[in-house]
Amino acid sequence: MEKPPRLTVDEYFDLIALIFACRGTCDRLRTATVIRDTDNILIAGGYNGALSGLSHCDDIGHLMVDNHCIRTNHGEENALLNCLDLSRIKNGVATIIGNPCYPCARKVLSKNIKRLRYIGTYHNPFGGDHVKELCDQKGVIMEFIDVSEVLKTLEKAINFLQGPGGAFRNLPKIMIKFEEGK
Repeated sequence: MEKPPRLTVDEYFDLIALIFACRGTCDRLRTATVIRDTDNILIAGGYNGALSGLSHCDDIGHLMVDNHCIRTNHGEENALLNCLDLSRIKNGVATIIGNPCYPCARKVLSKNIKRLRYIGTYHNPFGGDHVKELCDQKGVIMEFIDVSEVLKTLEKAINFLQGPGGAFRNLPKIMIKFEEGK
């Protein structure tokens, strides 16, 4: 049996961001951000949600101002708030579910990351059309990852875990199936 390929570092962090997004509490976009340092160590993570102890959009609805929900902190904000050592962000990489809004990009870029990777797009990011320009000005590499690539990464991870020593090695073959138009 051929050993299945291991995830790349970028693929690994794409899936971590995806898992963080599973905790998001605003159905306009279940987003998350993970930040790694130059040694590829996870140093921060956050998902969108209301302040701790307060009701979430999923519970009581959105708090809309100028077509933007303001009830929740964004995943980028929560990642920065959850980071125990902000100095470790310098030259690191942020991976975000959905393209960031301008205020969040500005906050993350102020910590001097070198790469900003985002998975999929969000149709209504506040000032999002200016984020690329901001990245260019700061010398930050901005990378788009199509969600279909993350599905392939998830499939690669499952295949790896069905291989020798994997947690799913004794299960029947697990396949990811997706239908067009869903």
